[in-house]
Amino acid sequence: MNWGRWTVAAAAALIAGGVTAADTIPYTDDVRPMIERAREWFRASPVYDQDACFRADTGYARTDWGGVLGGCHQPYYRTDCSGFVSMVWGLRVSYATPREGLEHDLTDVSRVITKDELRTGDALLAWGRHVRLFDHWTNAARTTYVAYDFGATPVKHQEYTWNGPGEYDYVPIRYTPDH
Repeated sequence: MNWGRWTVAAAAALIAGGVTAADTIPYTDDVRPMIERAREWFRASPVYDQDACFRADTGYARTDWGGVLGGCHQPYYRTDCSGFVSMVWGLRVSYATPREGLEHDLTDVSRVITKDELRTGDALLAWGRHVRLFDHWTNAARTTYVAYDFGATPVKHQEYTWNGPGEYDYVPIRYTPDH
């Protein structure tokens, strides 16, 4: 097994927690750039602000709500949960978390998948509330997972419990580049 293709957390879970190789998916070449972008923002630690645009290597830029969808466009993204996922997915603009009354949102560039189909780089969507980026399962029962979450400052990369206390009801979604 090539451990360089696995996250440290996934490898530790594999060794200690009874997770099999089939339960923990290695970063593939198509996912690796997404995870690198997520890590850049995690390290840069931008301040959560729905009215700001950010790029990890150059900082902040002004939001233009009268122009581009989502107020920010490549290489800058809105500093909120959906801007973070838009950035990780490499979208040309910051899409919004879907809610009533929006014309464009993350559902325009994704499709619903099952919990069992989740893999690194997919997202977990709580309709009208929040979105987080799935990294990997931490146990074979698929009850705990690691995700990147930008619901407040700083960007978090931590373990969550599926449908745990205080958690939203998340729907797994996958970016579909053919949109």
